[in-house]
Amino acid sequence: MIIKYIQLLLKIIESFFIFLFVYIIISFYGGMISTGDLQADGDYCIYVQSNGIHTDVCLPTETEVIDWSTFVSKGPFSDEGSFEYITIGWGDKGFFLNTPTWAELKISTALTAAFLPSETAMHVQYSKEPEVSESRVKVYINESDYKNLILFVKSSFKLKNKKIDLIRGKGYSKSDNFYEANNSYHLFQTCNSWTNNALKTAKIKTGVFALFPHGILSHL
Repeated sequence: MIIKYIQLLLKIIESFFIFLFVYIIISFYGGMISTGDLQADGDYCIYVQSNGIHTDVCLPTETEVIDWSTFVSKGPFSDEGSFEYITIGWGDKGFFLNTPTWAELKISTALTAAFLPSETAMHVQYSKEPEVSESRVKVYINESDYKNLILFVKSSFKLKNKKIDLIRGKGYSKSDNFYEANNSYHLFQTCNSWTNNALKTAKIKTGVFALFPHGILSHL
């Protein structure tokens, strides 16, 4: 009986490492192969940024195409600072709400986000126009592609009574908030694959299948 348990345990461990190997191969080559194009100029400029693990898109708040404040009201944002750009990201709801800083990351939160399909949220922040840095890239986009990007981002918000659904009292600061989102988070649908898909929708150069920030920013 003990031998059978040991054999079962060894098979589980073996299966885990095979899965891990396949996952790394998929994420590596998916992020390395590029799709889309980079423009030297365009109708608008947006930014793609990363904190090393998570990525967001930064969009001009008001253009001829859209005024984001009509979709994401400035009312719940108590910061009286600039509202030139809106930064939007998608991710695991539990991770977002329970981990305001990396020091507060719990193993249970990380494991749930990684291995179990879970609820998601949109993280939104208003600010002045970002500055280019090693972790933030400026990208030009034409009007038709920007319209497609807008549709993709809007469709990620879960609506309640035809309006986006604010998660009250969970923002990290006075300039950001969380909203309910569509779709589930799991190993093959991460915050970075959301950004990756957003850029592909707008025909912006990125990885074919990017699960990590490098698979996105390395092409920009």
